[in-house]
Amino acid sequence: MKNIFKNTVFALVLAISIQGFAQQDPLYTQYYNNFSLINPAYSGSHGLFTATANIRSQWAGEAGSPETQTLSLHGQTGKNVGLGLSIVNDKVYVLNETHVFADFSYSIAASEDATLAFGLKAGGSFLNVDLLELGIENDNLFSENINQFNPNIGAGAFYYTDKFYASVSTINILKTKRYAKSSNVVSSASDEMVFYISSGYVFDLNETFKLKPSVMFRAVNGSPLSTDISTSILWNDKLEFGLSHRIDESVSGLFQMRLTDNLKIGYTYDAITSELSNYNNGSHEFSIILNLGGSEANKSKRKPPFYWMKGKNSEEIIQMKNETNGD
Repeated sequence: MKNIFKNTVFALVLAISIQGFAQQDPLYTQYYNNFSLINPAYSGSHGLFTATANIRSQWAGEAGSPETQTLSLHGQTGKNVGLGLSIVNDKVYVLNETHVFADFSYSIAASEDATLAFGLKAGGSFLNVDLLELGIENDNLFSENINQFNPNIGAGAFYYTDKFYASVSTINILKTKRYAKSSNVVSSASDEMVFYISSGYVFDLNETFKLKPSVMFRAVNGSPLSTDISTSILWNDKLEFGLSHRIDESVSGLFQMRLTDNLKIGYTYDAITSELSNYNNGSHEFSIILNLGGSEANKSKRKPPFYWMKGKNSEEIIQMKNETNGD
């Protein structure tokens, strides 16, 4: 009976590691604030250096539930080149994983009104499993902690105008082993390739209100297709609120506010719609987005439609181009 209990606990730990550790496989509701995690081609797309801090507490009220902290920075470093860096820390029960990735993007003019960017992501994940914390003695299976580094890469393409965007990307291309241990119980797990397809549009309702619907599909081998359908209202480029539905999983309320010309905050609450709702109080997500600046040429660059901070809009950009051509 004792060995059955030990093996059961160990199996549960592995299950948590497989299900809970999906970064760089983000499950953010505010994915538009962390889009470079999903698609490296987004890095530098709006011409400014931007820092984003994000905290997500998933399944609140459940002991050992997933917690994620993210810090990312990206911006344009040349006429067509963007660079980014992200640090993500995940913790679930006795498992802790830190992901460090660098992004590179190169953009071209697809037309007079559209930009097409390509991106590469490279880095890796530091995995720590604190098996000693379980307090199981006299068992070699739990006699030492697990520490390992898993390298990985990703790639993507990002097409956008000032009203429309389409994104396709993949991460975990190397499918590296996440965990492997030799013992009487053979167990292993690996990161599967994850594919993302996303698109959205911005409708001008009037001079102050905009409607912003979007959709995202996430596909990974061995898991059901995940679909996020979102829509929000943006008022005067200062306040955004909306709803998001992850089919068969959750319904979320979205809120963002621009406090200053270069500072924005956001909050999301996810209400679980699956059977897990009986065991937790939903998920909370907070974000802070700070523009750190950029050159005047980069500031006038076309912005993706879901990006809104102080900056020149498309009409100002067209006017600048006309003035330049006139000269």
